[in-house]
Amino acid sequence: MAFDLNIKNKEQTKQRLIRAVGEVLKADGYSGLGVNRIAKQAGVNKKLIYRYFGSVDYLIEAYVVENDYWLTFSKKLQEMVAEEQPESTQALIAEILKNQFKYFLNEREMQRLILWEISTNSPLMKSIHNARESSGQSMLAITDEHFSNSKINFRAIAALLVGGIYYTILHTRFNGGMFCDLDLSTELGQREILTAIEQIVGWAFDYAKTEQ
Repeated sequence: MAFDLNIKNKEQTKQRLIRAVGEVLKADGYSGLGVNRIAKQAGVNKKLIYRYFGSVDYLIEAYVVENDYWLTFSKKLQEMVAEEQPESTQALIAEILKNQFKYFLNEREMQRLILWEISTNSPLMKSIHNARESSGQSMLAITDEHFSNSKINFRAIAALLVGGIYYTILHTRFNGGMFCDLDLSTELGQREILTAIEQIVGWAFDYAKTEQ
């Protein structure tokens, strides 16, 4: 019984530390992610960070794995891809990208994390980026056959869409609500972006059909 209790306490403490990373990110940004600050936020001894995670970097990585859109939904994404039918690929891709926009728009902690990723040369952020790239491959792979006989490189289109989603939200979050005369703080502005994502994906698929 005592052994089971110790395991339970360990897991609870690990979750407190992981949650603390998000709370510090939201309050102070990535510059606040030090051992002492995280431990204080979690209300635990900083030694437990090293005991349970090995280092603060591995703790941050554990937080990202639990909260990043592409990593969190990696397994679900693979299931969706495995179940999709060729005629539904366009709708599936559009839905995945629209969900990314909605998720990132509402996750302040992940906004700060992406800001950190593009602002610094960090081995930790590079590792997380590579993991995210790997998890997105299953989505990109199902588009290959649709564009194999066309001049369209859908991976390039996806890069612009994903990057555009990150940038428009970060710009709005940190520099004001308007972007290209769209107010992303309003439901109307958000709906316009979601419509544009669906249109761009549709145009790419439709154009590829004319070349086949």
